[in-house]
Amino acid sequence: MALKGMNVDTGAQAAQQINAGASELEALTGRMTNVIQGFEWFGPDADRTREQWNSEYATMLRQVQAQLQEFSQLISREVQQQIAVSQ
Repeated sequence: MALKGMNVDTGAQAAQQINAGASELEALTGRMTNVIQGFEWFGPDADRTREQWNSEYATMLRQVQAQLQEFSQLISREVQQQIAVSQ
């Protein structure tokens, strides 16, 4: 017989770890933005590079961060459903 279900303790831990990773990514994106904006570099190349960071790379990182948070919430909901079914 195949087993179905979830170990709710490890599922909750996974959700917390994924959410923590999302927070770390958010903090890292902020730090990298500060580094990229914070050093002396002037001219069109600097402007273009910083704009590319802001419009492309930082945006992608923020999207990944949001998706990680959503995934964490999905796992948390599955944990709650498993608890409800198991009672």
